[in-house]
Amino acid sequence: MDSHEQEDVIKYRQEVFLPSMAKFEAQMVHYEGPELNPTKPTLKPGEQEIISNFHDKSCFHANDTVNSLWLRQEEQPLQKKGHGHLIHVSAFINLETGRLVLLDNRGRVMRDSTKIIYPGSRGDAWWDTPQLLKQMEDVIQIFESGHPGKQSLFIFDQSSAHTSLPSDALKAFEMNKSDGGKQRIQHNTVIPNTKPIPEHCGKVQQMTLPDGRPKGLQQVLKERRFTVKNL
Repeated sequence: MDSHEQEDVIKYRQEVFLPSMAKFEAQMVHYEGPELNPTKPTLKPGEQEIISNFHDKSCFHANDTVNSLWLRQEEQPLQKKGHGHLIHVSAFINLETGRLVLLDNRGRVMRDSTKIIYPGSRGDAWWDTPQLLKQMEDVIQIFESGHPGKQSLFIFDQSSAHTSLPSDALKAFEMNKSDGGKQRIQHNTVIPNTKPIPEHCGKVQQMTLPDGRPKGLQQVLKERRFTVKNL
């Protein structure tokens, strides 16, 4: 059901993902034995120690079941009928410090990379890529302040927010046939050297008209000398 055992997934895992992780782990601290004693990596010239920071997110409800309550004698617990407000938590965790935070000299948290929102019709906006990118700005600052001279490896799971494209990404399926209209503006690109017409290879392909309106598929194909008659 999760596609983990599909042939292409196995090939990627064995030939790309695991070798990449092995290369990164050679620059990481390893924790050995029952006491989890740290063993520093042997770094080559120009290498930095790597700390892996794993991202994950979870949703909770304000009225999630609790294990204990303060009650008067013979008083019965009265549970809320609804689940309550949704609570969304986005956080980073690593082996060295647990949650990615910045501590002062007394071990108190000065800055926390965790972001908590309360999404819903009357609450915050639902979690999306712009919010994740905004969080990453704080995360990188916190990491660099707390781990000078070290490098972070940020690891994300598969998520629609993590695979989102920029607002001006090139997507032919989101283009109209004609110019203008209700289609988003896409960024300019370069015609690849595999183009059959040599004089077009390497040239910039403008994706907007001089007046700023987005070009349609028909106009772009004509500019690239494709025959669009009867299409």
